[in-house]
Amino acid sequence: MKDSRLFPSIVVILSLLTTGCLRKSNYVPINKQSLKGSGKLYLLPLGEFPKSTADELASYYKTKYGISTETLATVHLPPSTRNAERQQLIAEEAVDLMKRVNPEISSDPNAILIGLTTEDMYISSYDWRFSFSWREQGKYAVVSSGRMNLGRATEDQIRTRLRKMVTKNVGILYFHLRQSDDPRSVLYRDIGGIRELDYMGEEF
Repeated sequence: MKDSRLFPSIVVILSLLTTGCLRKSNYVPINKQSLKGSGKLYLLPLGEFPKSTADELASYYKTKYGISTETLATVHLPPSTRNAERQQLIAEEAVDLMKRVNPEISSDPNAILIGLTTEDMYISSYDWRFSFSWREQGKYAVVSSGRMNLGRATEDQIRTRLRKMVTKNVGILYFHLRQSDDPRSVLYRDIGGIRELDYMGEEF
């Protein structure tokens, strides 16, 4: 009976090993004091994304990293930003929209603009089924929470997943950090789904 109770845990461990999530990690988070960021960070709610959640994220980065972050007014997503057949937001079109509605920010070389959406999203230049985020030109990113409610997720889990993806983009665009091969780092490069997203931590 003892062995039978262990069986489900063994299955989970084997599954994680198969995806590479549980491989040995020597990950040591970067000391916050050594981080050198630059630019002005803006968060832009798109469509139905709650502005209150964007404000929470702005407060988080101000408190944790001392980044002065501004939340912009919500922008409506026109039909041109969606693929009707796939019923998904097109990442590149979302970024183009962000540029058009914020010309002053777009023309500011020090501005970093991160769009936030609740819609399922894909990148038209890749053959992936979906994507949690997309970056362009070293200053734009869009993050989707469209599939972060999978696995009977609680509201806290969804918020944590979203925060991880936004933090990854802040690390790359604001702190100019490289992506990581370590699955515990929030900068992990191979996030294929919820399993990898949940396994990685929240530190650079």
